Amino acid sequence: MIAPVPELAPVLSVEHLSVHAPTRAILSDISIEFPDKDVTGIIGPSGCGKTTFIRTLNRMIDSSPGLRVEGTVRYRGQDIYDRAVNPVLVRQRIGMVFQRPAVFPMSVYENVAFGLRLLRTDEEVVEKTVRRSLSRAGLWSEIGTDLDQPALELSGGQQQRLCIARALAIEPKVLLFDEPTSSLDPIAAQKVEALFAELKQDYAVIIVTHNLPQAARVASRTAFLYQGRLVEYGPTADLFERPQERLTQEYITGRFG
Repeated sequence: MIAPVPELAPVLSVEHLSVHAPTRAILSDISIEFPDKDVTGIIGPSGCGKTTFIRTLNRMIDSSPGLRVEGTVRYRGQDIYDRAVNPVLVRQRIGMVFQRPAVFPMSVYENVAFGLRLLRTDEEVVEKTVRRSLSRAGLWSEIGTDLDQPALELSGGQQQRLCIARALAIEPKVLLFDEPTSSLDPIAAQKVEALFAELKQDYAVIIVTHNLPQAARVASRTAFLYQGRLVEYGPTADLFERPQERLTQEYITGRFG
């Protein structure tokens, strides 16, 4: 069971986190706290460990054989890597949306209902939840009249928002996004970005992005990773306008490397 702690505590706390592959360290000694009901951005060059890091936050890293995790990741005070904690429950509390839309070859309705079916949710609740989740993901007004259509027939941007709706349906508390707009056209990306301001009213949102203007637009706080280490973390405006570290300044001004 994942125990609650007072509302003012960070929703996720990472302490001395390292991830090792057989021949190298991917992440080294990262400590960071994520606030609830806010958007946090994670930036850094390709290969710096951003994706590995976000996958540690809900134990998706478990699906990567050969990697060893050290340190702690606490959700509302409890270490999610504790042997007594069920990783399925972790991923229910901490949902994830990936870089490319991962829709299932079934109807729109059944895509959103998928997790609820696994939880053996009553059908009346499923129906209400599907509608609510599609509305929150900004899709109901576009496709609400044809929920039986195959999800694979939706546009790329609609598919990504469908994945967001599917994540919302199981009522997570934290939403992780790994480069959620990198495969989308600018208009579709703008629609996904617009959701973040709404989602943070109820969820902690953590977004990995290579798009620096996107981080500046949507994130209240931003973390900069380089070579598997946390270089700087703070309010987004401060990090972009008054960085404390030389590496940060070089990266955000394009003089990196």
